[in-house]
Amino acid sequence: MFKLDHIRLGLFLLFVLPLYLEAQVTETTDTSGAGRVDVKMNVLSIGLNQAAATPNEYQALAAGTTLLSAGLTDNLDFQLGTELFLRSTFSVAGIDHTETGMGNVLARTKWTFWKDDILGQALSIIPYVTFPTHSQFGGSKNLQGGLILPYSMKVGAGVSAAAMLEWDQLRNVTNTAYVSRIYTSGYLRWDLGKVFAAYTEATLSDATQGAYRFTGTLGAGATLSISNNLQWDFEESKVIGNGRSAWTEVLRFKWKMF
Repeated sequence: MFKLDHIRLGLFLLFVLPLYLEAQVTETTDTSGAGRVDVKMNVLSIGLNQAAATPNEYQALAAGTTLLSAGLTDNLDFQLGTELFLRSTFSVAGIDHTETGMGNVLARTKWTFWKDDILGQALSIIPYVTFPTHSQFGGSKNLQGGLILPYSMKVGAGVSAAAMLEWDQLRNVTNTAYVSRIYTSGYLRWDLGKVFAAYTEATLSDATQGAYRFTGTLGAGATLSISNNLQWDFEESKVIGNGRSAWTEVLRFKWKMF
């Protein structure tokens, strides 16, 4: 039987962590800088056939997902984020269901503890916690958390790469215990002038039990930077693993407020 909890992890990955990244999933080592405050918002994020359990499919919409990042030092940020609105329409046995709600509140720090400007490489560590808002949809009703280790490098002129390793403690579908989950991803990005960029991105995920078991994606995307603060981002990915749609597409409109 298809359960709403099956897609909550997918929504968390799609609409919380990826909002603040160069590609759509992989975290970078960039920090705001001492005394600087950044506010970034995904004005609109649309996912098609994400984490669908055949024959059940759904469409997801997130609006106003926001991250506030305050630079405590040049290499250390404190960050708060949340999804202000989530809407999901999914089909079970041919009957459409629509749910709306507010997502969890995310708190985390990002410390870039190693950086080599000559090599163009850096390493960071990001511990995070998500606090439940007890919304009927869009977030867990329990405290969750984890640790992210991002790595980034400059490959050459206009070419960059990044990878991350993530460990999560998430509630299982029946809400009876926590599930340990390991998640990895990486991308290679090409800047095609000041406006366009293209990238390839891959992910792999595995967990100790249930709906979060082995899966992954292999995809490619492109960004259109309308200005320094506005960007469109589209990615299409081939899904690896059983019980999911064969392909996923995500379109985002990103806005850096200041």
